Amino acid sequence: MKNFFMLTSIAIVILCHLSCSPDEEQMQTENPLTSDTLTSFGAPLLGDVVLENMYEDEARKLTDKTPVQIVTVLEGTSRVVLQARFRGVRDLGFGFPLYECELMDESAEAMGGIAQGMSGSPVGPPGRIMGALAYGNSFSKAPTRFLVTSIDAMDASIDHQPLGDFLEQEPAPAAPAAGINATYAPVKTPIMITGIQPHRIQELSSHLPDSRHNFVELFAHIGGAPAAPPAGTSPKLAAGDMIGVAIATGDIVNAIGFGTVTQVYDDKFIAFGHPMFGDGKSALPVYRAVTNGIVPNLMASFKSSSIYGNPIGTITKDLTPAIVGEFGAPPPMIPVKVSYHPANSPTAIEKHHRVAYGQELYVPIVAAITMDALRMEVSNGTVDGTVTLQFQETDTVYTESFRRTSPVPFIDVLINVDQIVRSFVDTLANSAGKATLKSVSISITDKPQITKAEIAEVIAPEEIIPGESATFSIVLVPHWSTAGVERTIQRDVTLEIPEDFPAGEANLSVAAAGPPDFFGDFGPPPGAIIDFEFGGFGDEEERPVPKNLDELIKQMQEDQIDPGLITVTLSPSGFGGDFPPLPPGLFPGDLPLPEGFLPPDAEMPEDDEEGDDGNGDAEEMPENGEEDDGEAPEDGEDGGDGDGEIPPDLQLPEGFPPLDGLPFPEDIGPPPTVETELTINGFIVTGYKDITVTIKGEDLDMGDGMIPELPELPAEPPVEE
Repeated sequence: MKNFFMLTSIAIVILCHLSCSPDEEQMQTENPLTSDTLTSFGAPLLGDVVLENMYEDEARKLTDKTPVQIVTVLEGTSRVVLQARFRGVRDLGFGFPLYECELMDESAEAMGGIAQGMSGSPVGPPGRIMGALAYGNSFSKAPTRFLVTSIDAMDASIDHQPLGDFLEQEPAPAAPAAGINATYAPVKTPIMITGIQPHRIQELSSHLPDSRHNFVELFAHIGGAPAAPPAGTSPKLAAGDMIGVAIATGDIVNAIGFGTVTQVYDDKFIAFGHPMFGDGKSALPVYRAVTNGIVPNLMASFKSSSIYGNPIGTITKDLTPAIVGEFGAPPPMIPVKVSYHPANSPTAIEKHHRVAYGQELYVPIVAAITMDALRMEVSNGTVDGTVTLQFQETDTVYTESFRRTSPVPFIDVLINVDQIVRSFVDTLANSAGKATLKSVSISITDKPQITKAEIAEVIAPEEIIPGESATFSIVLVPHWSTAGVERTIQRDVTLEIPEDFPAGEANLSVAAAGPPDFFGDFGPPPGAIIDFEFGGFGDEEERPVPKNLDELIKQMQEDQIDPGLITVTLSPSGFGGDFPPLPPGLFPGDLPLPEGFLPPDAEMPEDDEEGDDGNGDAEEMPENGEEDDGEAPEDGEDGGDGDGEIPPDLQLPEGFPPLDGLPFPEDIGPPPTVETELTINGFIVTGYKDITVTIKGEDLDMGDGMIPELPELPAEPPVEE
């Protein structure tokens, strides 16, 4: 019996050995995912695992509930496998299919399920990639559903030419962008911003244009510049690895978007499975990233990640199916220097940053966050700022200053710097010429005083005589924090009154020169379009439209207005309404009138009376002795030239004064005015005062240049009995 059992055991061993053929051993070694990497949640993928693409025609053959896997990073830099299953192909009108799947990994569900930062994670049967995890449900319960962007569409992004490339070529039509099914939301790219206080995120989000930030979500992050690589990290990038896409880096502000690589080719890679900003052409530096775990969130969990090492390449395309990156040297970025001069320090604090091209809207964000971080408090104050821009296309440097007082200097810096930068880099705002920023320098001086002053009173001299100078006093009341011993600010301005300035009443207006502050201290809402061109008398000289960047810079420099500027304007009171009254005697009652012309005090004839046409109106005066036909003369006919001028052959009654010198409407220009300016340095002046003054002079009969003197009328001829 003992020998029997021994022989049986040997036979079993031999049979087991013979059952393992060399072909079967070769097939198992070809599978890049070994059994020990798939048996449990969190097991790392060992070695340089290469996943093979599974394209649409093959993916459509998968049956419902086919097991699939998600390759991603949950902790550190090691890739792990999460279990899921395929639920079908969904054609949602994107122009390419999406695959619906559901997460079946209980451990992953316990950690928060599908988390922001997982977008781009490869999904497919073991060893295959059918696409990238891209969209999911908000407030979803296990099992979590998600949508996968097909690898076909992502591969097509590599060869797709974005619209930005066409600016250097002949114009070409573009296909419409794809929409997002409302049932699902993108697994957004978390953008971690360092240096920002948490309560500023909402204010910052409202400032940013929604269309460019539908696929990202901003987070206040504690961190810094790229750290040293973790021990044991691979120098290569593989499917399922985490990357960080840099928008801005520097001493205080680091804005980094995190996501997952879907597939790697020779010198390129694709990631995210959806756009980041949807910019098309892009130039964002890419870093390797490390994940510090999943942060649970009621709406959508997210990966806590940070970048490390040096940049490994550039995101060159940002399209609907994916972002496309190229390995190699990082792209150039815009140097941004922020100098903050606090009230309690004799010297300024300088911080240096770099902002990616195409993301110039983050220049004001860097400035506002830097000031807010160094300020270390939320309080009222006055901010003096100066923005200096240098361009690659010209050696001309543009500098513009601003001064604002408000309870939120963070918002003031954000809005003012944004308006200055956007005037050049926004292609819709700037039609003059391409403006590529070479460098940006922003200087901010913080003051605890509220440097506002309101126009309170205007004091005029007792006598204002044409041909002499007149001095007016302007009284302003400043905020108590800047008021001196006298409590008011008084400045004198002198106007040179021309000799031909009309005597009588005149208006003196004193006004702050800046645009009216319709929106209060907080400034206009983000994205508001405000037009302060209120017009005038129509005699302003039209400026030429700028045709290049230098002309645009010149015009913008000319348009700058100091917030402390006051304009003082003196104008006659007789203008702005009806024409002044005609001098007495111009139409004397005894002046002989042409036949059929009714005197001013004559009563209108009743119907059927002589001189009436039966319609209740006086008949029209016949022209030049012609018979009256009841119709007005047409243009070109005698007596009607259609342009408002006096017909050259108009016959006037005997003794009627000539009309050549009379001021007909087309001869009247803008009212005579005297204007000067005054600047209250360091202040923001508000308010308006309008007073009436009297210009001394002889009693005039309107023969002072406004209405020409009229010839004396002939004596009345004797009446023959």
